[in-house]
Amino acid sequence: MQLLFTLPNKKEVVMKEILYKDLKKFCRPDKLTIGAAVDYLETLIVTKNLNIVEKFLSLLLLRQQCIGDVLSIPSNKGQTSIQISYILKTIGDIEDRTKTIKVNDVKYELSFPTQFNCGDSDFIFSLIRSIEIDNEEIILSEVTREEHAQILNTLPKSLYNDLGNFVNASQNFFDFTVIEGRKKLGIEEVTLNVLSQEFPHFILKLFYILSENDYRQMIFTLSRRMKDISFLMNCTFVEIEDYYNLYKEEIERENESLQKQNIN
Repeated sequence: MQLLFTLPNKKEVVMKEILYKDLKKFCRPDKLTIGAAVDYLETLIVTKNLNIVEKFLSLLLLRQQCIGDVLSIPSNKGQTSIQISYILKTIGDIEDRTKTIKVNDVKYELSFPTQFNCGDSDFIFSLIRSIEIDNEEIILSEVTREEHAQILNTLPKSLYNDLGNFVNASQNFFDFTVIEGRKKLGIEEVTLNVLSQEFPHFILKLFYILSENDYRQMIFTLSRRMKDISFLMNCTFVEIEDYYNLYKEEIERENESLQKQNIN
């Protein structure tokens, strides 16, 4: 099933649901590289040509819809809960930042990167949104890997300095607050830089919600009541959690009834 979300900048984004079976990949963070995890999450984004801020907001909305609105985050007073809706409100609408560089009659439009920084040395080049040659525009996120590699090999060396200058002049645009500090709750402010590796790490933590044992236990428990395992695996976590709580209430009522019968 596909979902439609509207971002703060009014852009509509189509996403695939993240299902319970998909969460198995995130049960062992130590077994999953940051690159592989990010690549998998990006396969859930159907809409093309998004920058990483738009992808981040899309994944927040997906997490809210399919897993739940509540996050557990560390504070000075232990784990505390915060809502994704609050994070989305805190972020608000992020202003786009673009600059056009002209080198040898070729125009390079620079903006927010289209790729997350997972340690790839070529990450910086994803700041190049498009290249215009003889009035023909090439959108870099639309080309094949082979074409992309060819384009990078032909970039003028002077553009490297232009990219560095763009980053230095745009730091305020690349930083944004996702969680405001709350002294009474012991919550420190969380500010992310979209160019850092910390940015994709924060996104991945949104999906690290179950241990391997918890993942198996929920399915094992529900399979006693609902025999179709395939159906359960293709549910969202929100649905699984709802079924789990309903079954738990049913068992508690049955136990309560048995206790009353034994008393009588």
